[in-house]
Amino acid sequence: MHTLAGAYALDALTEVERAQFRRHLEQCEACAQEVRELSETAARLGAAMDEQPPSGLKDRVLTEMRTTRQLPPRTGAAEPRPRGPRRWPMLIAAAAAVIGLALAGVFGGIALHTSSQLNSAQSELGAARDRYLPVAELLTAPDTRTEHVTSPRGGGGTVVVSRKLDRVMFMQSGLPPVQSGQVYEAWLMGPDLAPRPAGLLPGGPSGSLVVADGLAGAQQFAVSVEQAGGSPSGKPSSDVVLVTSVPA
Repeated sequence: MHTLAGAYALDALTEVERAQFRRHLEQCEACAQEVRELSETAARLGAAMDEQPPSGLKDRVLTEMRTTRQLPPRTGAAEPRPRGPRRWPMLIAAAAAVIGLALAGVFGGIALHTSSQLNSAQSELGAARDRYLPVAELLTAPDTRTEHVTSPRGGGGTVVVSRKLDRVMFMQSGLPPVQSGQVYEAWLMGPDLAPRPAGLLPGGPSGSLVVADGLAGAQQFAVSVEQAGGSPSGKPSSDVVLVTSVPA
């Protein structure tokens, strides 16, 4: 039951599984805390990933719908659903692929006469898939752990880790804006590990995140202020704004 915390937080369980897990939550404070943290992280991810559709997209789609032939209705009995253990990351990956193909079809129909627009749409879809799929896999991993951290300067963030995926994500929340020509840089560190860059963050009230693979030897996660483009020395400056342990 412990491995269902991520799926429960994302509302990805059947009604029976959800009822069983609710009963489990009444007796397991560790899972209850993890569900609260994952739900909060998922909500902030949704806000961070919110994007406005291109201007005029709705009108173009509706126009294409009026002139595009639809598939005929299916006939015959529906095939029985296969039974067996679920693989949440695989389901997320499949869903992302289906959504990507569907959107590609919409954009392709809209841009039949402008290949440059089609190429641009396909590039954007590929970039979105590459960016968001690792996040979905991390949130639904059975061993996902979270750690909230605050900075003495204000704000902070959430560290999300899966040792099974060998992946870490940090989503900042309200870190003070840095000066012009500076960025926040995330680091993985350990007693036997030289500081390793984990990504750049702009800071400020709107959430932003970094995702990095490779946790071998990493026991601490830190964020420092560096010049634009990241630390030229490959290690954090003395201006470290937060440090926390990497969840086991």
